[in-house]
Amino acid sequence: MNVLEEFSKAVQLPNSWINEWKDEGKKVLGYFCSYIPEEIIYAAGILPIRIRAWGCTESPMGDAYMSDTTCSFTRCCLEMAHKKQFDYLDGIISCNSCDQIRRLYDNLRFKAPSPFQYFINLPSNVNEITIDWFEHELYKFKEKLEEFYSVKITNQKLKDTIAIYNESRKFLKIIYKSRNRSAPAINGTEILNTIIAATSIPRDTYNNLLSKLITEIKDKERHANYRARVMLIGSDLDDPEYIKIIEDLGGIVVTDFLCFGSRYFWDLVDEKADTADPMNSLAKRYLSKISCPRMAGKHKSRVEFIKNLIKGSYVDGVILQRIKFCPFWWGENFMLFRELKKLGVPCLNLEREYMLSGVGAMKTRIQAFLEALEVE
Repeated sequence: MNVLEEFSKAVQLPNSWINEWKDEGKKVLGYFCSYIPEEIIYAAGILPIRIRAWGCTESPMGDAYMSDTTCSFTRCCLEMAHKKQFDYLDGIISCNSCDQIRRLYDNLRFKAPSPFQYFINLPSNVNEITIDWFEHELYKFKEKLEEFYSVKITNQKLKDTIAIYNESRKFLKIIYKSRNRSAPAINGTEILNTIIAATSIPRDTYNNLLSKLITEIKDKERHANYRARVMLIGSDLDDPEYIKIIEDLGGIVVTDFLCFGSRYFWDLVDEKADTADPMNSLAKRYLSKISCPRMAGKHKSRVEFIKNLIKGSYVDGVILQRIKFCPFWWGENFMLFRELKKLGVPCLNLEREYMLSGVGAMKTRIQAFLEALEVE
């Protein structure tokens, strides 16, 4: 079995790596957003798992408690928690990434309480005051973990964990940049599997697998027969089947601006600065990293980042996707569509549900978009 095949097995939750971790008597904590520093959890000897509602097919209970005008991701999460499908988790950590996630956390406390539940308050602006404030929030989180799980998270443990996570980020950037070749060795479906694996495999094991993957794909050309090079932008996308639809129709996703993508790993934690206080470095990295629309005043920097990816990855067209009722990405994609159009970049707006549905209509629109890109 090659590394890409192993990563595809990490999509399911829980997976064999999580089960093995728990069989050793160790704890697993679920978290909801890429703004929550995994390093603090891993330094406590606990495995951080990005919560996904993978496998959800209906959400009647989630619809009733969250309302059917909230995003289907939050409704599916509540549904699965109610059905005890998150019982492998020893606790849940959330933050105010958006109002719908905030309300999901409230409902989880009421309908499906976990042994450990914690809410991190996340600023929406970046300046010296908010970084200092966020650092204080992270210290409170660290102390709560230490108290509840009877562990000690030392500065040295944090530094060691930061180095491990930075190694992942460097490896992933190498893999991403390899997709700039005319015949990439790895496609969009495979890269999403790779990123999902990062959020559900012990990090030391994951880094070993990434190192092997880099060796496996080095100088290889596997995907040369495609119709167009596509960039994928938008809200939470954690189902590789969505990307497979694009690639089965002849497109190839060569880069992205997703939280299960470039936004997850692109920025490093500074290991040289504030060596006596790694928490400050974590606060700076997570608050200042390439942002999603929840961060105020950062739209221009996001546009510049996207423009650089389009240029560097030789993108033919952009698919702007969002989960229905996601207010942040509704506004962001509206502005991105206009700005990319001015640059002459063809765009397709695609609204979807978290659960894979409406595949026929989706295929028709993507097929037409790829045909238009071929003509251009």
